[in-house]
Amino acid sequence: MAEHTAHETAGTSGEPASLRFVTRHVSEPERAAVTAVLGSVLEQESAMLGQAPGRGASAWQRSQRALRTPIEPGQGRWSRPAL
Repeated sequence: MAEHTAHETAGTSGEPASLRFVTRHVSEPERAAVTAVLGSVLEQESAMLGQAPGRGASAWQRSQRALRTPIEPGQGRWSRPAL
């Protein structure tokens, strides 16, 4: 069975992070890069928690939608009404 190395990283402010590497041959620059990216993502997600969710289309926009399907030109697409 392959040998694995466990490595826990510290957070940016010195507190232990809940990030744990369980893999083989991970270099310090790789660990630092992964830790930085995940820390940045966590900061962005935390900042977004306090924001109101985006709103959908307004009533004005919904009322402007097409009431029928668009006319498509082509063979057999248009026909003359029967008189």
